[in-house]
Amino acid sequence: MPVSADERIQPALHALLSDDVDGLRAALGADPEVVNLRVGDDTLLELTTQPDVGHTSAEIIDVLISAGAALDRALNLAGCWNLPDLCAQLLAAGADPEARADAGITPLESAAMHSSVEAADVLVKHGLHRQTLWLAAASGLLRWVQGWVAADGTLRADPGPYRPDWAAVGRAAGASPRDDPAEIVAEAFVFAALNNRHAVVDYLLGTGVDVDARPYRNTTALHFAIQFRRSDMVRRLLAGGASVTIEDGTYRSSAAGWAQACDDGSREATTIRWLVRAALG
Repeated sequence: MPVSADERIQPALHALLSDDVDGLRAALGADPEVVNLRVGDDTLLELTTQPDVGHTSAEIIDVLISAGAALDRALNLAGCWNLPDLCAQLLAAGADPEARADAGITPLESAAMHSSVEAADVLVKHGLHRQTLWLAAASGLLRWVQGWVAADGTLRADPGPYRPDWAAVGRAAGASPRDDPAEIVAEAFVFAALNNRHAVVDYLLGTGVDVDARPYRNTTALHFAIQFRRSDMVRRLLAGGASVTIEDGTYRSSAAGWAQACDDGSREATTIRWLVRAALG
């Protein structure tokens, strides 16, 4: 009777989850095709990016790469889950930073949409690829942003070929993006804020962008900074006059509601709840 893919992958999967380098090498040597079989949606290499798998050693990754693991989707997932060391290892092994191997977006775009700043800092060294204003802002590339947005807030150039689609990363779909310069600059501002890019945020606020701009489902930069527990950015936005009473268009929740929902017990989250409470008076 033929052995199913699920059965074939078990020895390699067990070795991976046990961080057993020699066991994984032996399992892949015995059945080389296993390296690109899938556990649910993921190959063994892609599985190493998932939070519930925990830390996977660089040695395990090397074994998978040497065995011929497909790299590109793993790089996208490493960007999503903010795994900068894995991003560097995969790029060194030949992963394509331009590939749209998951959700139709590049690894850097995925990192930017998940506030995965450390991973983005690794990925952006290989270029923006789809050169867009919002992605430059999310990546902290102030000079690029200044090249697109003049000091008076006007657009100097086309903002690029791709506008972010939140539905691609599992959020509710927003309205179709408009070619409205104010909306385009606001979009860049929100992405700079949620990625904790203070220099870009300061520059765009100086050009006159509305601190409460909300190009996606009535969701402000403050909402996003709270979600991703960027307490310094929350403080900066509140100092700039950000409203704590605006309710987003998805959850119908104000800053206080977001602060409560996103409180994971960390110092950052506690600081954010205190800042929002103080702003409420």
